[in-house]
Amino acid sequence: MHPDLPLGAIFSLIHRNHSIALNRHLVPRGLAAGQFPLLMYLSQKEGVMQETLARFFYLDKATVARAVRRLERGGFISRRKIPGKRRAWGLFLTDKGRGTIAEILGIEAEWEEELLAVLAREDRVRVRDHLMVLARQSMHLIGEECKDDCNSG
Repeated sequence: MHPDLPLGAIFSLIHRNHSIALNRHLVPRGLAAGQFPLLMYLSQKEGVMQETLARFFYLDKATVARAVRRLERGGFISRRKIPGKRRAWGLFLTDKGRGTIAEILGIEAEWEEELLAVLAREDRVRVRDHLMVLARQSMHLIGEECKDDCNSG
């Protein structure tokens, strides 16, 4: 790896390798790495509409609609009518979705542990702290505010 590789390229390389590793576990379950963040969001805030996911993840509505359709067909989520709203449907995890999240969180923890194994324990904490600072700064640089619990940690 070239020592002058731009920071964005380094982040991209780590993200791509993470997606490849995660997909090895997700694909046999009928999922892809890009769908997992949606499940994670729903594990914290069930009942949201697709538009909420699109805004939170900065995705277009069609991309979210496709992901939601796949998750629903796979039995990971269900849609329920929101009372009092004519055409609004909330998204909810199924038992299968909850179980899958628990499994994948374990896989995520293993991957993170293996990735950070080359660092001393105290450096692992510092890396995470510094990355959170950089994530917040990157949001600031594009004129966006952190959403939800982005400022914690």
